[in-house]
Amino acid sequence: MIEFLKYRIFNPITSTEKYEKTIAEMDNNCKRIGEILDSEAYNNFMKLKEYVESGRCRNDITVVKNQKFKNSAEYELEKKLELLKKSKKVKKFLATGDNANSFDVEEYLKLKQRLETAEFKEKKAYLLDRQKHKKCKAYKNLEEYKYLKNSDDIKLLPKLQKSCKEYIAEMSQWKGSFSDDFVSAVLEKKWITQPVTALRHLQKSYSQSGDLQFTTDGKNINVTNSLLQILTRKEQADGLLWTDKYGFVSKKFSYTSGIVSTATKFVQTYGRIEAKILPPKTKETYHAFWLGCEQMLPFVNIFCINNGKIQVGAFNGYQSVVKKLPIPLKQKFYIVGIEWNSSEIIWKINGTKVFSAKILISEQMYLAFSSGVKDELNNASLPVSFDIDWIKCYKHQK
Repeated sequence: MIEFLKYRIFNPITSTEKYEKTIAEMDNNCKRIGEILDSEAYNNFMKLKEYVESGRCRNDITVVKNQKFKNSAEYELEKKLELLKKSKKVKKFLATGDNANSFDVEEYLKLKQRLETAEFKEKKAYLLDRQKHKKCKAYKNLEEYKYLKNSDDIKLLPKLQKSCKEYIAEMSQWKGSFSDDFVSAVLEKKWITQPVTALRHLQKSYSQSGDLQFTTDGKNINVTNSLLQILTRKEQADGLLWTDKYGFVSKKFSYTSGIVSTATKFVQTYGRIEAKILPPKTKETYHAFWLGCEQMLPFVNIFCINNGKIQVGAFNGYQSVVKKLPIPLKQKFYIVGIEWNSSEIIWKINGTKVFSAKILISEQMYLAFSSGVKDELNNASLPVSFDIDWIKCYKHQK
């Protein structure tokens, strides 16, 4: 009890529901970040932001503000018209119609016609307008920038990025390498359903010395409701048992169970490996999520329920680490996994580090789930189902 209390104080494990909710929120937030970053509004905002914050926008507005009619070419044309209007020839023309062919009259008439055009009047009105800067493109760009800056998405983005900063940094290290969520009605071909040594040497399944169950070739594997189930049953079965003294011998078994692995389909060296599992409470059975290789060793126990206790560990032939975790089993799913590199393995449950070991394992390893019987079972406990909701593997991004 003291050990358990110490463990709970220093290693608080988040509930599976809370952990999954947090991950789902992070994934949704990351998806929302991506949608905002890819949006036309955000791209426009960033272009306008650079334009506004560089100072060019306000300079362009100031240039428009400083445009005065008295400093314009249009003002000079009006002055010229007034001067021409005061000339003797133009005055006489305006009074009598004489001198129509004189240079001054012709210039006056041309200029007067030009100043009466809608284009000239609009330009004059524009230059006299004290609010003309509000009609220029730079001002409109500034207003659009302010509008976008205060829009819900742009204001939300930094908050989302801050909340997801660590998660994004963590996930950016990894690239998916293998996964299965068991939505198919049958087990996919990425899995095999007998021990790899049996497949390669006997072409049929067998059990190891000390096993009370016969490991069938897929008979005890079920895929239903997006769950992979390894079923341990009480039933008679004839099969082979490997013994150190006699090798393979025939035996009548009272129990059957199963195994699934990727031994001939998928292997990986280093990375992040995790699965969502529902471990049974039954003490007389064991249920394991592990990594194996061509030989008996190395071997990594990602998560094992043995005698009702959680156990993790690794073995490389000359070094072994084993840890029994003082965590009480409850009838609910757990997300269990490891982070594995060239010098260390870190075990996690629901995202919380529960154990780590400095151990060198550099072989290519396959994934496996298996169940078995440690002691006689009463009928009320059977069948025992080891349920796997999903499995995901990642490798480090290069």
